[in-house]
Amino acid sequence: MCLSGPALEAIAESVAGATGELAIERHLCILPLATLLENVAGLYAPLLRGATCVVPPSSVTGMNYGGLDAARLLGTLSREQPNSLILVPELLQVLVVAAECGWQPPAPLQFVAVGGAKVSRELLERADAAGIPVHEGYGLSECASVVCLNTPAARRAGTVGRPLPHVRVRVDAAGQVHVAGNAMLGYLGDPPRAPHDEIATGDLGVFDADGYLQLHGRMGNRFITGFGRNVSPEWVECEISQRLGGRPVLVYGESRPYVVALIGASTDEAPDAAVDAAIAAANAALPNYAQVRHWARAPVLSRPPTAR
Repeated sequence: MCLSGPALEAIAESVAGATGELAIERHLCILPLATLLENVAGLYAPLLRGATCVVPPSSVTGMNYGGLDAARLLGTLSREQPNSLILVPELLQVLVVAAECGWQPPAPLQFVAVGGAKVSRELLERADAAGIPVHEGYGLSECASVVCLNTPAARRAGTVGRPLPHVRVRVDAAGQVHVAGNAMLGYLGDPPRAPHDEIATGDLGVFDADGYLQLHGRMGNRFITGFGRNVSPEWVECEISQRLGGRPVLVYGESRPYVVALIGASTDEAPDAAVDAAIAAANAALPNYAQVRHWARAPVLSRPPTAR
């Protein structure tokens, strides 16, 4: 897709303004700069405020999309002592577990933004208890990244925050989120579009009475139970997965009287009792129509499937 310079500048200015009350003088880039979110919110926004951006190579941070060296990541955080970070949920999970096991988050750390995928409320609560100042946000590349963000001055658990001032956000009658005001110029090879045109995100959400946006999944991923209830599987999967250390989880309930789950295989298998406990804890946070009643383990392939 094609993004304009003014669109990137608008987001950087919004993020810098939203975090202006914080004394952010040192931002540590953990995500690769090929990630738009780190570029805009982790590089441009701090630089607008005159902050220093520390950009170590992945060989130092231990971060790459094929895996993670947690010891290197934690060592880099302890050594660099940043004021701010941007994380995806999997990295937040690593920091929370490490803190619960005795690792000390950097004392100067004031703001940790997390996005890129749904984060369970339970993980956010654990982060708070561990002294990690986490703030969930929401964005999409078609809008040049950040759209909504929780901040220290305006933060509500279970939401992705309020819209930033450079965009307009609405939820239609079907529950789909629409964003206008800072859109892409178009996909490469397509006719150009007006940057202020509205984008239908495909995300499902609702605003609460105070203007905080809650997200509930994707439009195309819903299933309908035998009792006629619409369920977004990402919502249920997230609640279970992040209670199992990020283990893959798949849930299903199309035309069934209850939801079932498939627990992904791992080299470090969780015992049945741990899975039972994770599902029970997730169910306590879910309405009865979305609760998982039965689960099974995904089969382990003895060899990769043959390409056809």
